[in-house]
Amino acid sequence: MEPPDEVYRIMREIDAWATAQLPIPEANTDEEFMHLVSELMTRAHYLLRLGVSLTPDAKRAERGWTKPRAIVLGHLVRIMKLYDALCLHISEGHAEICLIFHRLLLETVNRMEYLIKAPKASFRSFVLVSHKAEREIVEDLRQKSARRKLTPIEARMLKSTMRNLSADRITLRQLRTNKTWELDGKNFRQILTALGRDWTYAYGFGKGSHWVHGDWVDIKTNHLVRNGRLYQPRWWYGKPDPRIACPITMICLWALMRFVNWSHTDPDDFVLPILDKVCKVAELLDAKHEQFLIEERKLKDS
Repeated sequence: MEPPDEVYRIMREIDAWATAQLPIPEANTDEEFMHLVSELMTRAHYLLRLGVSLTPDAKRAERGWTKPRAIVLGHLVRIMKLYDALCLHISEGHAEICLIFHRLLLETVNRMEYLIKAPKASFRSFVLVSHKAEREIVEDLRQKSARRKLTPIEARMLKSTMRNLSADRITLRQLRTNKTWELDGKNFRQILTALGRDWTYAYGFGKGSHWVHGDWVDIKTNHLVRNGRLYQPRWWYGKPDPRIACPITMICLWALMRFVNWSHTDPDDFVLPILDKVCKVAELLDAKHEQFLIEERKLKDS
């Protein structure tokens, strides 16, 4: 991040920008709305970058975070990087690719919040179930080594995997006897239920599976054009609009606020009010664009 004086200057600029957007300026086309959205996302991305660099005090900044708290911090860093990629693809006009990041962000945001509220045992579970692939790799390579000499790359993979497990203090016995490979034995729907958000599963994570896995809904919507009973390739990208950007921006900023409150990394209460104001801009911009769409439909139907 920039030096502290520069950070304060940029944050005051963001605060002034957010104030100037309330009420939301007039926009009469998707292009005009997306200009406002690009300004919003640039500032939201900066806030996420700032958020991952905050610490409660100088001692924490110098020494770092304990492993359980670092796991939560790591989720926020992942959110920041995924949001950065989303901004890139929105700027490039890649609507279909943007949709893929929605599910990845929703999963990371909700799992971070689940861990914030979870007991210490949940962090041990998170680390253990992260090594499902490593269990299968070790078992496969050990079976091969019983029949023949491992190739150099296989030997390196086995050594690297064992070193990785040792660093996390996970034994082969733990891997072999583990019966569930979900965090605390919960799938993502159950994690949402634990957060009181089970109703959001179908709208976010469930629907997002179309874009992540490329099922028929994704293929016919984004990658083919129907001509009667036949199809042709849809090689061009769809144009992003605020529906792709505003709700997920709000979700990421809410997650950042949750993290800052949990980690006590804003003792002077300087960052949170600005975060809240930028969130309000995203919320009102999304609502204004939705009203624009309603009016557009009425014009087409009349």
